[in-house]
Amino acid sequence: MSGKPLLGELLIQQNLVSQDIIDTALRVQVGGNRRLGHILVRMKAITADQLAETLAEQMEIPITDVSLKFSKEVSKILPRHLCRQYSVIPLALRDNNILEVAMANPSDGESITDLEHYTGKVIEPFLARHSDIERETGRRIPLSVKDFFTPQTNTWATRAVAAISLLLVLGLGFFTYDYIQKTRYGTVTTTDTHVLFQNHDLILGVDKDGKVSLLGHGAFSKGYYSVSFDDPAFLEAFIKSREKDFSSKQRTWLEWAIAQTESDVLARSLALKN
Repeated sequence: MSGKPLLGELLIQQNLVSQDIIDTALRVQVGGNRRLGHILVRMKAITADQLAETLAEQMEIPITDVSLKFSKEVSKILPRHLCRQYSVIPLALRDNNILEVAMANPSDGESITDLEHYTGKVIEPFLARHSDIERETGRRIPLSVKDFFTPQTNTWATRAVAAISLLLVLGLGFFTYDYIQKTRYGTVTTTDTHVLFQNHDLILGVDKDGKVSLLGHGAFSKGYYSVSFDDPAFLEAFIKSREKDFSSKQRTWLEWAIAQTESDVLARSLALKN
């Protein structure tokens, strides 16, 4: 029987976890083949780098510097998504079909078996920090077509397409609503002294004192209007006396615009400018 301390014992000695945490992780481990270190990292009891450093002490092996040991010839042996899935990165290819691989947990026999089946090579594991593996994977392992057809990527792509579609629908809906609003009601502009309603070749303005003005061209009139009244009711009477000068759209819009001059919204708009 080996005299090496167990991983849990080392983590407790280093004050990284308590005995209660180790006991909880061991209960979770029962009935499965997951490694204790993997469970503790998933529990966020320790970090992946703390696990690597503790494993180095337990297994009496050094932590590999991925940036120094990596050989460019192996950059395409494993796709990027598998490197991140297993927290590994290939390092170098040796004689006798041996592939050196840096791993966050080189004692993970199940991952090693999976990698051997995928590559068709004999995997020789080396211990490396998870953060180094993650960083160097992004730098040294190129994206391939396989990286875009993984379950994770498909899920992400599906969500992205759904999000883009939703944005397009919302954008189209807003554009349609805005177009209808402008067609029906025109534009409303607030200046320091007036609120101006503009549509169908007509401008109706009202100042902070409630005085209203009408400028523009009636669809069936010979000239242009430029009239002012102290009360919107007088303007309404003026328009009614010349209703034949206006198209049905103009009359409908004028009724709406005059109604706005008496609304609380208009009063608040003008008050904000004062």
